[in-house]
Amino acid sequence: MADSIAAPTGEVLVALSRSVTTGRLLSGVVHEVNNALLVISGTVELLEGQPDLPDAVVRGLERLRRQSARAASALSDVTSFTQASLQDKTDVQLRELTQAAVDLRRFAATRAGVSLQFEPGTDPCLVRGNSGYLEQAILNLIINAETGMRGTKRKVVIDVSMQDNWAIIRVSDERPRSPGLAEDAFQPFDHSRPAADISGLALFAARAIAEAHGGTLQLDEQNASTSYVIRVPKGY
Repeated sequence: MADSIAAPTGEVLVALSRSVTTGRLLSGVVHEVNNALLVISGTVELLEGQPDLPDAVVRGLERLRRQSARAASALSDVTSFTQASLQDKTDVQLRELTQAAVDLRRFAATRAGVSLQFEPGTDPCLVRGNSGYLEQAILNLIINAETGMRGTKRKVVIDVSMQDNWAIIRVSDERPRSPGLAEDAFQPFDHSRPAADISGLALFAARAIAEAHGGTLQLDEQNASTSYVIRVPKGY
C-alpha cells in the first residue's frame, strides 16, 4: 500500500501542521474557558438566591445557567475524547461510543448545515479494542461526510448493528457515489484536493484503526449514495 501513496505537497504539510498546532492549543483553551464557566455559573447561583428579583432578571439568569451548563458539557466531551488512553484495550460498547462521537460532532455539523441522525439499533455491539482509537475512526467518517455535505441542509445517517460475529458501523450521506471513489477515497495526499482538505488522511487513518482491530473499512459499492462501513470482529 505504501508504494501507492502520493507524497504530500508543501501546502498539505502546512495544513497538517496547523491541525497539530490547533490540537495542542486546544487543551489550554479548554482549561481557560472551563474556569470562566465556573465563575459564570457560581455568580448566577449567587444571584438566583437573591430575593425579589424581577421576572425578566430571573428569566435571564435561567438562560445563562442553562447555556453555561450546555457549554460545560460540550467541553467535558472534548476533554474526555482528547484524554482517552490510546494504549489500553478494553471491552468497548460500540453503540455508546458511537453515540458519544455523534454528540461530540453534532453542534459543528449543525453549524455546517448538516444534520446527524443516529440509529443505534438494539444489538449489544461489544468488541475488544481501544475506545480512543475507535472513536477517532468514527469521528473521521462523520467529519468526512460533513465536509462533503457542508451547506446542503441534508442528512448524515450513522447506524450500529451486529452481523454474525462482526460489529458494523455505517456512516452514510446523501451524495451520489462517484465512479472510482473506492480507489481514491483512502489516498491521504490526493493532489486533486485543495491543500486544506485532508479528508483522505482522515479516511486513511480510520481504515488503519479498523485494520489494527482485526477489521476493515470499506466504501459500500452496492449503495448508490456515499456510505462507509467499519467492520470490527465481536470480542476482538
